[in-house]
Amino acid sequence: MRRTMLAAAACGLVLTTLPVPQAAAQPAGQCTPPSQTAINEMSWAQERMGADRTWPLTKGDVIVGVVDTGVSADAPTLRGAVLPGTDLAGGPGNGDCFGRGTFIASLIAARPSGTPDVPFSGVAPEARIFPVRVNDDPPKILDHAGLAVDIGRGIRAAVDGGARVVAVGLVATLDMPELRAAVAYAQQRDVVVVGAASVQKKGQLAFPARIPGVVSVAPLGQDGPVGQPTYGADPTLAAPSEDLVGVAPQGEGHRVASSEELAVGYVAGAAALVRAYYPAMSATEVVERLQNGADQPSTALPNELIGYGVVNPFSAVTTIPNTDAPGTAPPEDLSVPKPETPDPEPANRALWLAGGVTAAALLLAGPTIAAAARRRRAE
Repeated sequence: MRRTMLAAAACGLVLTTLPVPQAAAQPAGQCTPPSQTAINEMSWAQERMGADRTWPLTKGDVIVGVVDTGVSADAPTLRGAVLPGTDLAGGPGNGDCFGRGTFIASLIAARPSGTPDVPFSGVAPEARIFPVRVNDDPPKILDHAGLAVDIGRGIRAAVDGGARVVAVGLVATLDMPELRAAVAYAQQRDVVVVGAASVQKKGQLAFPARIPGVVSVAPLGQDGPVGQPTYGADPTLAAPSEDLVGVAPQGEGHRVASSEELAVGYVAGAAALVRAYYPAMSATEVVERLQNGADQPSTALPNELIGYGVVNPFSAVTTIPNTDAPGTAPPEDLSVPKPETPDPEPANRALWLAGGVTAAALLLAGPTIAAAARRRRAE
């Protein structure tokens, strides 16, 4: 029933699953149209993530880079959350014609409407988005070598813009040294990079997800792994990618979309929650928390379809790690409430008085004890 209702509200949004980059900008008339229909039912994916359970502790107040088609600063639920960013062709990145970058950003950081009738919000609703526009029309991209180089440029721009987490919605199928160098640049600056594991055709490789250290995200449907997914990288984690509620670049309503690369938004949002709550934690430790807090598959880990499991934002923040390593100890407000520490003064005073009484008693008893000792010696 939910799927039918959401599909009816989709307003025709189609987000490609093709991993594609740089081409001429779409004419304005062909941009994603504004969405005017508000969806008043929480999507299965938002329910599955349950990120609102984490909000009393953290709402993810860090900068998250989104490397894709740009992010619209005019999207109502993202107003105030989108930084100017950058466009690799020059200028800011806070506009979006195609709409995918905005959709991913809404999964990460959309602010709650404040109305119970409209429950949509992002995983980390206090995150700020640093948008990087790599391309305006991904389906037209044919130059995958150029795409890999441009994704690398985008990752660097996001890191330089202050991002603590970078979500890459585009997928290149060629391994380029410029992209590997950009990922290394991010890792040296302690930034979590998240990429999509899926590719269009069997035998293709997925970059940056395939690069060591990048969080590779597998797509997830309501009933489990999506169909027969084709992976170009071994997945680290899985996250929802089908029948997702998000927003368009314009309009007060919502969109529904299914596209495998959208799953990076949920993992990036969960990483933002962890980074905000544990500001001293390294990027490596953040990824370990995401893995350890994931809803685990029943088979040996990692699972070839969903990696270490389905990302679980609440568990990623609250799970107590089995380590005493610096930066990983659970904060006090996640532990069992400690009893109030009693005032030491009364106890100290009692001990002092008891000691005084004892001493006085010994002084008074001293002559009697001495006399008894003399009698025993005389006998």
